[in-house]
Amino acid sequence: MKSLENKIPPAVVWLVCALIMKSIAYVLPFVALPHLPVVAIVMTLIGIGAGIAGIWSFYKARTTINPLEPSEATHFVSEGIYKLSRNPMYVGLACCLVSWAIWLSYLLPWLGVLLFIAYMTRFQIIPEERVLRQKFGDEYQNYCLKVRRWL
Repeated sequence: MKSLENKIPPAVVWLVCALIMKSIAYVLPFVALPHLPVVAIVMTLIGIGAGIAGIWSFYKARTTINPLEPSEATHFVSEGIYKLSRNPMYVGLACCLVSWAIWLSYLLPWLGVLLFIAYMTRFQIIPEERVLRQKFGDEYQNYCLKVRRWL
């Protein structure tokens, strides 16, 4: 399965998961949950904020945000939102999927959030971490001991 590592842009993975969630809600509308639009909107704003904060930190460090080529990173970023999460851009996407699940108001679409987290961890984050560990050595290893992968 190494062939899938760092191959599909995270935004595409997110979109596929969102479409799967909508399809599940349409085809298998079991276990209706309360409709909480305000909570969904707040989660969306949190997700967008986390993603923008991550991008901004990379921009300030003048390093690439290209998730398909982690070897192009020129600087190791551990400031700003990266003190809270090693992957705030992916956390932001996950928050937006949580928001979508809340908006859909059914139980089964939540599987899409789990699918996204599992896929991103295995095929995006772990390969990125491997490259960053090789590139930045002990500095990155020590950072990993202090800051969680997701939250």
